Amino acid sequence: MGEVGKRDDAVDAVTWGVRVAAAWSWRLLAIGLGLLVLGRIFVRIELVAFSFVLALFFTAVLHPLEKRLRRIPGPPSLSAGLALLIGIAALVGIAWFVTWQISSHSSQLADQMTNVVDKTKHWLHTGPLHIKSSELDKFGQNVTKTIKNHQGAVVSGAIATVRTLAEAVGALLLILLSTFFLLRDGEQIWNWTLRLFPRRSHGRLDLAARAGWGTLGGYMRGQVLIALFHGVSVMIVLFVLRVPLAAALGVLIFLGSFVPLVGLTVTGALCVAVALLEHGFTAALVVAISIIVLVQLEAHLLQPLIMSRSVEVHPLAIALAVLTGTIVSGIVGALLAVPFVAFANTTISSLRADPALPEGDSGFPVEAKKSPLGDPVDLAKPPGEDGPEAEPSAHV
Repeated sequence: MGEVGKRDDAVDAVTWGVRVAAAWSWRLLAIGLGLLVLGRIFVRIELVAFSFVLALFFTAVLHPLEKRLRRIPGPPSLSAGLALLIGIAALVGIAWFVTWQISSHSSQLADQMTNVVDKTKHWLHTGPLHIKSSELDKFGQNVTKTIKNHQGAVVSGAIATVRTLAEAVGALLLILLSTFFLLRDGEQIWNWTLRLFPRRSHGRLDLAARAGWGTLGGYMRGQVLIALFHGVSVMIVLFVLRVPLAAALGVLIFLGSFVPLVGLTVTGALCVAVALLEHGFTAALVVAISIIVLVQLEAHLLQPLIMSRSVEVHPLAIALAVLTGTIVSGIVGALLAVPFVAFANTTISSLRADPALPEGDSGFPVEAKKSPLGDPVDLAKPPGEDGPEAEPSAHV
């Protein structure tokens, strides 16, 4: 008995704060272990996982179009197929336009690059650094020698590129197939997924997931409009300044705008560099000021006007999400990070909100009705279940 009493005293001697910290610690360790296991699984199936996530994003963008196309008489596969073909046509058109612009101006680009190299060498020789021409020539020879000595690495890199290209083709086919079935059978797929969870949580999960899906779709479609505004505005400025490849650079601005904070900065710097090479400092300054004005318009006008309040994400969360996504998965991670954060933010907020409405026999939320006194009637309970002893409502 004495030993038992000592153990009880030892347990009682642990303060409440330490107990709470210990409880939080082992739970956080369990959550971290679970996330680690999920991360290892994700790495193993990274190609499939990213392909399906991209398919979800394309589905969120094309879903309103597919709903409109349902008015056309025919099976559901018709509207889903037409929406997918329209989306593919838009992407192929953008890719073709950029390729055509670059190929048609390839000689001009080569001349500009040669001019840049010559000007750089002249500045290094006559500028404040006063680098000798012999040292510059020696540096060029060293670069050429390094490339020749590492031809094997170049060949292996080419082989890796071919392998990556084959994986990209497979991922593209998987994205198209997944997008088609998500457009056609999205409701059935979600209902099947919902049945994997306990029946009592169906109502709350359904409401939270649909809220998150609405946020994801709103974010993606709003981002398309904002990116289109950026691309067209910069292209008009470049056309006025007669900068070569103005249309192609406008498309790059459009694509870069899908990566918040970073994308527009990088592609905008490229536009400034091209304007600087072609027309000098004044044109580059005009382009830079135009891009800064666009960033301010997006922050203070386009985001509040196009994006609803539920879609807004704090700038710090956007910066952290973009940086984390870039570190984890490069450009693809940067593209997917902010939409994922927007979806998770709305879903978690919905889960933390008031409990879902009571469920009926089907497992889906049952709409509450008002009694003549204004009190909600629980349709999930049969009449009289509370019995005659139930206390009257406080409103009466």
